[in-house]
Amino acid sequence: MKAISLFVVKAPIILSALFLALCTGGSTNIHAQEFQFGFYVTAMSPSGEFNDNVTNNGYGFGGSFLKRLGSSPFLVGADGGFVIYGSQEGLESLSSTSATVQATTNNIILAHFLTRVQPRKGRVRPYVDGLIGFKHLFTDNMALNEYIDEVVASKIYLSDTSLSYGVGGGLQIPLGKNGESRIMLDGNVRYLRGGRARYLKKDSIREVDGVIVFDPLTSRTDIITIQIGVTFRF
Repeated sequence: MKAISLFVVKAPIILSALFLALCTGGSTNIHAQEFQFGFYVTAMSPSGEFNDNVTNNGYGFGGSFLKRLGSSPFLVGADGGFVIYGSQEGLESLSSTSATVQATTNNIILAHFLTRVQPRKGRVRPYVDGLIGFKHLFTDNMALNEYIDEVVASKIYLSDTSLSYGVGGGLQIPLGKNGESRIMLDGNVRYLRGGRARYLKKDSIREVDGVIVFDPLTSRTDIITIQIGVTFRF
């Protein structure tokens, strides 16, 4: 359960960086254009070679920012997310009044340029996405003091980056009786191909005679994501 605490510790930092990245490049002529800004939770399933090595699913969060091109059905923007796909934990008591949880998590940062095709009107608005960007896979170790719920140390064990591209489709449904509601329930499914990368999985780190040993894996990094959240149109 301490992995959840670490997830909460990481979330504000990553969301802040994501918000700044997604909002860069906005137009000043906001009333003449349609913008979409959304947050979602993500479930990730490894695919292909990646699934041969990583058999468990991953979970995380993300967001997107898009701008419609005039009165066309096309929107362009950016999409980013963060997923944890495995963790290892161990409790190390430091004294009778404190304890530190050593937790290692396997993570993926997703960052893509996004092109969307979606009708301008309609109560239910389906869409199709095309994405290109990168996946950054890294494994980090965080020492969390469980009494004060504070990270006291952190280090990266392994990291690598690969090209990422794919397609997806989704549906937006207004939250409210008004078909022109600006708040939409948003769900989508995506298939994201990934280039080859080195990474660790759950139980890839072990101790041999007091020495930490890594068993890195190398493969393509294809994944399937299911996302659900809320999108604001303005």
